Amino acid sequence: MSRTDVPELSTTPERIHALLATPLGRALKATLLGALAFLVLSLVVRQARAAVHRIVAYRIDATDVSFVDLPSFVDERMRAGLLSAVTEFWPDDVAKLPALYDANLDRRLRELLSAHPMLREIEDVDVRYPSDVRVRASIRAPQARFHARVGTDRAGRSVFVDVPVDEEAFVLDPDTYGPMLADRHIVMVTGVEALCPAVGRRWSDRLEQVAEGLAAARVANLLNEELTIPGAPRVKGVDVAAFPAAPKDRRRGEVVLTLSDGRRVQWGRTERDLVGVVREDGYDAKRDRLVDLIEARGTADRRELDVRFPPSTRAGS
Repeated sequence: MSRTDVPELSTTPERIHALLATPLGRALKATLLGALAFLVLSLVVRQARAAVHRIVAYRIDATDVSFVDLPSFVDERMRAGLLSAVTEFWPDDVAKLPALYDANLDRRLRELLSAHPMLREIEDVDVRYPSDVRVRASIRAPQARFHARVGTDRAGRSVFVDVPVDEEAFVLDPDTYGPMLADRHIVMVTGVEALCPAVGRRWSDRLEQVAEGLAAARVANLLNEELTIPGAPRVKGVDVAAFPAAPKDRRRGEVVLTLSDGRRVQWGRTERDLVGVVREDGYDAKRDRLVDLIEARGTADRRELDVRFPPSTRAGS
């Protein structure tokens, strides 16, 4: 066909129809149909999302959180405390976001739950739609009880309460952990000068009496496991009032243990901080000396049991 035989397209629809008949036109047509389909789908999803926002069953709030695979020491009061604490710090904006459409929900929930005063580590957050959140976490357990100063009364006198503290020095709620404290022999630590912080806060102090008290509580717990001689008393208390002592004052003792029969044990420092302490032995030597002294002395002998130094250097030997 010669150039003059090509039909002339005079109208716009004819030109569009001719373009669509070409390979390029077919590709443009497919692209246009795909874009329209995507637009329609987006509108449908947007409307569905808006509808879900209005359905209460699809919203996550604090009551939808449950804790699973809890350790055996968690009693009913602790279970209740776990859930009530979530309610206290749960923000309103999370409850407005449906789990079905929040791609960052797992991360957001982990960040939220990290503020929980009873949780040491979030191990897993399992969101089961529409609004079920199952949490696996390690639970903080008391390492010791502290006779802690929490403020002053109207007369200016210091007010003390007994609070449980975990191994990382986080203060725990005494009411929530009450039954556990009553059922177990949790060592009492006294003598800390620093003011106790609020529940859920880490307790640290300039003198490091809290850290030394926790280390001494670990010593006490280990002694209670290893002192298996018949009739041996338990360690029930730790006094860190004399810690830290200047070198010239260390002969008077820094950490004192109280036994269940009322006798006192001059333990010295724990192995957490023996740097610069002359001739004071470590745990094994002190434990063996304590066993020897308990066996050699009757309970009527109220002298302090000093296990810090070898017999040749121990004061009063």
